[in-house]
Amino acid sequence: MEKLFFITAMLVNLETAELEPKYNQSVYFYDRITCEDYVQKNYTILKNGLQVYLDSKNDTRPIDSLGCTGMTAEEIEQLERLIEEQEKNQQAISA
Repeated sequence: MEKLFFITAMLVNLETAELEPKYNQSVYFYDRITCEDYVQKNYTILKNGLQVYLDSKNDTRPIDSLGCTGMTAEEIEQLERLIEEQEKNQQAISA
């Protein structure tokens, strides 16, 4: 099964001291080498852009690292379902 590679940030959950991945699905690559090269060459702008996004969402988790994660189409679909469920749960808590 072919994988696509996504830029992935690891954020630190200060309450649990665990790392939580945050995937950027708007940019993808067909191989890990190209993805890692892109991240390395654009590290500062990627990190600063993510920080601006986190600040706009009042997300205080620090950025631990940036890299790449490979996923199959099936794994991407599972991730999207999980994100949708989390958003529904957050909306229910907010209401």
